[in-house]
Amino acid sequence: MRYKVFVDTNILLSGIFFDGNEARILDLVEIDLVTSEDVVDELRGIVKKKLKYLKERTFEIALAETEKALTDISIIPRSKYNHKLKDASSLITHKKDIPILAAVLYAKPDYFLTGDSHFFTDKIKSIVNVSTAKDFLTKIK
Repeated sequence: MRYKVFVDTNILLSGIFFDGNEARILDLVEIDLVTSEDVVDELRGIVKKKLKYLKERTFEIALAETEKALTDISIIPRSKYNHKLKDASSLITHKKDIPILAAVLYAKPDYFLTGDSHFFTDKIKSIVNVSTAKDFLTKIK
């Protein structure tokens, strides 16, 4: 079975820069990866903020790796999921997570992969199949 999998910022960040479950997920060819414009904006901001101490050439390589990883992922424009913001705000209290959850609600993925504990509530899990990278890999084997 082919799965539609929405990936959150922390999954992308870990998958791009570190070996492990998240990197394995980004390399899977039998799943369709999707994320949102808000996740991509957050990812780019974190990369620029956290890696700014690197030498200029290394920093440019890190930014290029980020962009390269995003080429294989469908990115949902904010305009497509704005109408889901109200629904999302009734499910999660952390303001920065509302647009991400709105995109997940719009995308209707088979799995929503995140390491953010704010998404692992009973209310959200009743609507979306929220999973960690490790649990997802165990489930699809």
